[in-house]
Amino acid sequence: MIESIQRIIDLLGPTILVPVVVFILALFLRVETRKAFTGALFMGLGLFSFNIILGSLVGGVAPLVELMVDTIGLKLPAIDVGWPGAAVIVYANRIGMLYLPFGLGLNLLLFLTKWTDTFQPTDIWNYYQFVFWAAIVEVVTGSLFLAIACAAFLNLVILLIADWIAPSMQEFYGYDGVTSTCFAPIQGAPFAVLVQWVFKKLGIDRIDLKPEKIRERFGFWGEPAFLGVVVGFLIAFFALIKSLGSVETWATILSTAILTGAIMVLYPSVSGLFVKGLIPISQTLNARLRSGEIKRDNFNIGIDPAVFFGHESTLTSGLILIPIVLLISLIPGNIVLPLADLPAMPFMVIGMVIVMKGNILTTVLGATLWFILGNLANSNIAPIFTQAALAGGANIPAEAAMVTSWTIGMNPIAWVVYQAFAAPENIRIFTIILAVAVYLAIYVLFRKNRRKFYMAAGASEEFLDNKGIAVEAKKAVKGEALGQ
Repeated sequence: MIESIQRIIDLLGPTILVPVVVFILALFLRVETRKAFTGALFMGLGLFSFNIILGSLVGGVAPLVELMVDTIGLKLPAIDVGWPGAAVIVYANRIGMLYLPFGLGLNLLLFLTKWTDTFQPTDIWNYYQFVFWAAIVEVVTGSLFLAIACAAFLNLVILLIADWIAPSMQEFYGYDGVTSTCFAPIQGAPFAVLVQWVFKKLGIDRIDLKPEKIRERFGFWGEPAFLGVVVGFLIAFFALIKSLGSVETWATILSTAILTGAIMVLYPSVSGLFVKGLIPISQTLNARLRSGEIKRDNFNIGIDPAVFFGHESTLTSGLILIPIVLLISLIPGNIVLPLADLPAMPFMVIGMVIVMKGNILTTVLGATLWFILGNLANSNIAPIFTQAALAGGANIPAEAAMVTSWTIGMNPIAWVVYQAFAAPENIRIFTIILAVAVYLAIYVLFRKNRRKFYMAAGASEEFLDNKGIAVEAKKAVKGEALGQ
């Protein structure tokens, strides 16, 4: 039964599966059938169009990444084979099959009991991003129970982050009622809150490199198209710097510049399809919340991160980080050669961009620091990743001693949880209890101080007031002040 469900998911893929789940959710929320179908259709069209754009970006940038590796002279034993390598491990392992129905049931229970405000089944495709860590827990410990417990715990962590960043994500990206439960794009958000505080203390945040500020100062030269052309030109230029005397080289440089500029121009149209897909649900949801028919303060829908990928701050920051990530791979302690996953770098900064409110400079600085930590985490798990990949039937490149996935393994939060659940048996119970205690402490703080958490993650006070989010908390604070 479970294997049949998995085959169906693999066959349909996100471009069909996500619209189907969105359609079912819309009907459940009592959206008119015609509107529910139209919304789901536009969601599917948006995802399909996005895949075309992403395919063009990957096809144009991936060869340049390999050339950058040769130019820098990187020779590292663990090669990034991309996220499919992690997916192979998940679905070749019994935890990958078992957690699908278990996770659905867990999220529904957590949502209905209001432990979380986020409805996750609309992003079921991305379960593998955290179930991977549970799979290697099972490989290390041999315990299916520990693997399921680890997956469930990571699921709780993801839902907490998704709840935390939902208002700022909605305000910044302009999509009402949504959040992201895809681990790779949002895992850096809590760290971004910390470093943003440091940047403010140092005055770095006063250097405002938001796209709108750049346009205001430079006019056309600050437009998304021109920014895309410049970034694409620089990536290709430095990748091909050894052969600048060739006509073919300059043809590649210029065509890459046009490609990245075109993507910056085209993505807003794809974004419009996502908007059309979400409107029926968001309108119905808001109406039912205002009428009191749905008795809960917040309701967030987990959606595929493709919805957020193409914002100019996100795309520009991600492309700038490609050569930076290759350079920081030279730092001692790292053994992973980022490669296959690098063209999808904009995914990795989605959560950071909202905390930094679109500031490209602070996003790039914060992400660089986070990725240094992530590289060390990824290097630590490369041997077990390789062992699990071989057991799952993955192909290992001839030049690699080990393999890993950069986007999946580069996750310090998941690494800490993995270490807790896969610790030596004599201390494992204590490490797990400690991990649970830290989660519960943060969860309680968040629930008691929602407004402060939301604003720390980038949401404005005006947005929270307009949406009625955490208004009760604001009133309570005012009441305490008056009582004093």
